[in-house]
Amino acid sequence: MEVEETNHFLSKKIKWAPFLRQIHVCVTVWCFYFISGLSAGTPTVVRPQIVRQYNSTTIISDNMFSWIASISSFSGTCCIIVLILLAHFFGRKKITILLTLIKLTAASVLCFSVNAMHIFISQLLYGIISAGIMTVFPMVITEYSSTEYRGIFLTLRPATFFWGIWTANAIGIYTHYRYIGILSIVISSYAFVTSFFMPESPYWLASKSKYDECVLAHRILKGDGDEAEKELDDMISAFKGMHRKNTKKSIQQHLRSYFKLLRQPEIWKPAALSLLVFSIYDFSGKYVFAVYAIELMKKLTGEESVAHITVLVLDGFSVLGMYIGAGMSKILKRRTMLLVNSAIGITFLLVLSLYLYLIKLSILSENSYAVIVLLVGYSLAICCGPMIMSTSIFGELVPMKARSFSVCVITSLYMAFNGTVTKIAPMMFQYLGLHGSFLVYGLCCSVCLILAFKYLPETKDKSLYEIAALFEKRKSEKSAETKLLELKNLQQ
Repeated sequence: MEVEETNHFLSKKIKWAPFLRQIHVCVTVWCFYFISGLSAGTPTVVRPQIVRQYNSTTIISDNMFSWIASISSFSGTCCIIVLILLAHFFGRKKITILLTLIKLTAASVLCFSVNAMHIFISQLLYGIISAGIMTVFPMVITEYSSTEYRGIFLTLRPATFFWGIWTANAIGIYTHYRYIGILSIVISSYAFVTSFFMPESPYWLASKSKYDECVLAHRILKGDGDEAEKELDDMISAFKGMHRKNTKKSIQQHLRSYFKLLRQPEIWKPAALSLLVFSIYDFSGKYVFAVYAIELMKKLTGEESVAHITVLVLDGFSVLGMYIGAGMSKILKRRTMLLVNSAIGITFLLVLSLYLYLIKLSILSENSYAVIVLLVGYSLAICCGPMIMSTSIFGELVPMKARSFSVCVITSLYMAFNGTVTKIAPMMFQYLGLHGSFLVYGLCCSVCLILAFKYLPETKDKSLYEIAALFEKRKSEKSAETKLLELKNLQQ
């Protein structure tokens, strides 16, 4: 009896050990998302403090402020291909350690900053981390986690990012912004230490023909259950088959073959749809509103104290919306969630634009509570839809062929577009007003939503191979219809 109880206890311990190791890896990765959120929330609280410190409204010009807010996207765009290559040749563990060092450097610059240029340099370095959370860390989560936990781990990424924004705003409103840097240093130090205890990715080890190390790492992370062993056997068999077929090519030949693949419909169509989904999120204005939160709330509410409380309330509702969306994603389809919640968010955005315009015409009197209610509804809808769905759908739509190259192209274009939208936002607010800017965002987002309604397929409960087959099927159906039409013309 005692032997049976001992064996039962040991089996439960062994079963929990892989899960805890996966949690250990994911917490290390979530640190990067949290710190990226701290970085995104920093510009909006830095400007008022530096203006008060130097008693000068010109110490940070509008142009400099927009560069501080957007430079992380532009610097991230330049680093994407470098990070992907480093992860490909040196592995996931080494690139994670490297990024923690960059994160520590950026946090230290922010902590000891005294002027706008120091903040700019810090944000520029944080852009490298932004590139990592778009490319390297989704690979880490998917490769290190079991299929039963993968969805939960991936869903928690955007929520962690917005917790970082909320924390940065709370620190910057009630204390000095340098405490954001101190918190970043503490979290970066933790991630630096824990990253040394990560095993290397089994997927990467198998891709480099290190099969013995791959088996050891896979069993450490996922145990030796029947499902885990089947996954391990399938992965090793697939890579052994690939290695037998592969022949050495020059870099020029690789690039030529990649660009040839990009012209194929099964490659460029899912890539275009991925960019379309990201455009819905960008044009929704949610990221712009998060970066310029305090500046916008001051204009909308007219009082600084009310603006501060409103920013924290909206950030809280944003996080709540993402958790609600994560729960809804278990029931509803991806396409349905994206389209319905985006449409609701656009409606709130257009109603807010109309309300502000009527206030400008003195037809309605200004009411801060009405503005807050509209913004809360808008935040909940966008966070339940585009905020969490864009990255999920992107991960599923990325073509199976030339996957790393496709990710590189899509994320580079997205981050460049995101930086441009963020950079020109203050100019829009100045020349179009808030009501005009909200109208432009709403209309652009509506156009993208209509295109998504027409062309975006459903991806829930479909494997990556089934999703890829959707585009190949459409291509084959089209060619069949063309052949039939040609046959009829010949008969006539």
